[in-house]
Amino acid sequence: MVEQQQAGRPRRAVTALVAGWLGVLVGVAGLVVAVATAVLLAVGRAIELDYTAAGIVGGLGVVYLLGAVLLLRRRLIGRRILLSVAGAMSAATLLVVVLNGAGHGWRLGVLDWWLGLNVVILVLSVIEPTRRWTITR
Repeated sequence: MVEQQQAGRPRRAVTALVAGWLGVLVGVAGLVVAVATAVLLAVGRAIELDYTAAGIVGGLGVVYLLGAVLLLRRRLIGRRILLSVAGAMSAATLLVVVLNGAGHGWRLGVLDWWLGLNVVILVLSVIEPTRRWTITR
């Protein structure tokens, strides 16, 4: 029985590792966008984002990064954080995509890719082996 669990362990860990690293990618990207926006605004460059948007993007980046790092450290709370933020962002983005598509026509855009990335993180975080992997730490 133990040999069977040991043989299957790397395969079970893959979903959590992929979800964790995608969360790290999204978190770091959010922080980079927030810092770049704040720097560009501070030097007087006119861009579409403002300090409020930079704060929201940076805050989401921190939450994604926190959840991902905790998940990669096999903490169950990291999985819950990543599930919560990816689920909320998937739902919000889906609403925006549907409303924009209904009003302006359906076309593939940045929000569609963001929705896809969040759905992938959500699915990989919710898969049963991820839960077993984090519990068996």
